[in-house]
Amino acid sequence: MKFSIAKSQLEKMLAQRNGYMMLAFGLILVCLIQGILMFVLIGREKIILVPPSIDKSFWVSSQHVSRDYLSEMTRFFAMLRLNITPESASIQRETLLRYTDPNFYGQLNSQLVQEADRITDQHISMAFFPTTDIKTNEKNLKAIIEGDLKSYVGDVAVPAKHVRYLLSYSYHSGRLFLKSFEEVKHD
Repeated sequence: MKFSIAKSQLEKMLAQRNGYMMLAFGLILVCLIQGILMFVLIGREKIILVPPSIDKSFWVSSQHVSRDYLSEMTRFFAMLRLNITPESASIQRETLLRYTDPNFYGQLNSQLVQEADRITDQHISMAFFPTTDIKTNEKNLKAIIEGDLKSYVGDVAVPAKHVRYLLSYSYHSGRLFLKSFEEVKHD
């Protein structure tokens, strides 16, 4: 009698052990699958950004940026560089330089300092009004923005000038840096 009770208890304990072993192996398998998926998906994530002052949502990944991100940043940089008064020149220069590629920093800084001096000395105010959609090339990280640049010398309005600017970027560690900001002649 004791032998049959011991045998049934032993069978019950073996069944419990086998159940827990199956559960443990199942959990190990799930962890392995998660680990493999994690290594496969590294670098493929996209971060969706929707700041309140930007018109469109956009994404950035570890190596690429969306067309909308390039467009919005081009508009932001153009407004910083081209909507300027003698009072705002220095703060806008500092803001723009925070987003500048280190290789272009010195050149852009000296250019902006010269412009700020000229704007302050001659009391020039400028306003830029984009007239067309921004043309972007995400692969080469370039964008063209076109619009009317209105200037005032003191209280006197200077005739508006239709301008086109090419902005080139570099992308490192999830940040977009301005590499060049130059006016291009119309075709």
